[in-house]
Amino acid sequence: MTMSNRVAIVSMAQVNYSEKRAYSPEELAYRAIQPVLQETGLRFLPAYEKGGIDASLICHEHSRICRPFSAALVIDVAGGNLRSDEKVDQDGAVGVLEAVWQIASGEFETVLVVAIGQDSTAAGAGNAVENKSFDPFFCRPLGLDNVQAAALQAQRYGHKYGIAPEQFAAVAAKNLRNARDNPLALRSGDFSVADVMGSRLLADPITALQTRPLGDGATVMLLANETRARQLTDKPVWIQGLANCCDGYFLGDRDLAEAEVMTMAAHKAYRMAGISDPRKEVDVFEVTDEFAYQELMAYEGLGLCEPGQGARLLESGASARGGRHPVNPSGGALAGCCHTTIGIQRIAEIVAQLRGEAGARQVDGARTGLAQLAAGPAGQFQQVMILGATP
Repeated sequence: MTMSNRVAIVSMAQVNYSEKRAYSPEELAYRAIQPVLQETGLRFLPAYEKGGIDASLICHEHSRICRPFSAALVIDVAGGNLRSDEKVDQDGAVGVLEAVWQIASGEFETVLVVAIGQDSTAAGAGNAVENKSFDPFFCRPLGLDNVQAAALQAQRYGHKYGIAPEQFAAVAAKNLRNARDNPLALRSGDFSVADVMGSRLLADPITALQTRPLGDGATVMLLANETRARQLTDKPVWIQGLANCCDGYFLGDRDLAEAEVMTMAAHKAYRMAGISDPRKEVDVFEVTDEFAYQELMAYEGLGLCEPGQGARLLESGASARGGRHPVNPSGGALAGCCHTTIGIQRIAEIVAQLRGEAGARQVDGARTGLAQLAAGPAGQFQQVMILGATP
């Protein structure tokens, strides 16, 4: 993107609730949209009037929650009624990427991204729905879901590089400790590695404290082109680089110990952002840790260390909040979030860091940040986004 079509995030808001609290999709969306409208002073104007929000993009995985056309319920509160709107059946981070291209192309000046997730609605159906995403001949008949696929990947990764289950558990201990300073966290505390290892076993080696607690929530972001961004806020956060990449569909066609497609996405995003050495040029990282082992793989895929050295980097303290490469100072997804907001919450946390609004979890001097999404069985889909504070 050139200076003439740069895109910024000008406002964002999040709500995060335990899955036991039942709000409708519309109410979840409204609770996050309202603060964005208040901060920017914008309104939902008719399509023929200038000065409002041009388009809305709604991310809500209705296939996962077994409620067809559920995104349609949110159109009114998201300002999409009789105006431009689009639905994305994926994580909100993919919606942010789509909004960037809509604005960079010149189609719109402002786009509101609304990501909603309701794990409470999907309770009891998650395994059955996730199972349908696997190939119908080999993996699906085994009853595989995302947890079991993650366990296969953790086993393969640990075996190839000699990483012990205790080292996976240490990621959870770090992030849940960080989550104590995150007011949106659904789980936090001073858990030891023994505590993490001793929690309920889900699929060896993954235990309950090594995966995210379920919740209902919404994350909303307003993106704008450079002209509108500078009118709407004095603290825009610029999208400097972004890319995504998808791995093979059949698990047997992949070496699950490697983060090849993450590396491919990262290299494209780094090149777009003009970053040659992320170890020196990126100040803070928010990566997908829906399962604890994924953070170690992210260290490697994003270029913070060589393949197989993720556990060693963790043990060195480099990825701690005060380390050389702070990773998930918010507590990450292990602190709790809903399925559709894992990636967009990583972006939101980087926005808060770069605006100096992260409170007790603030990383001093953060000017450039990276947000990474891993989605699908064993991280089949990878997205990387580089963001920068106002120059």
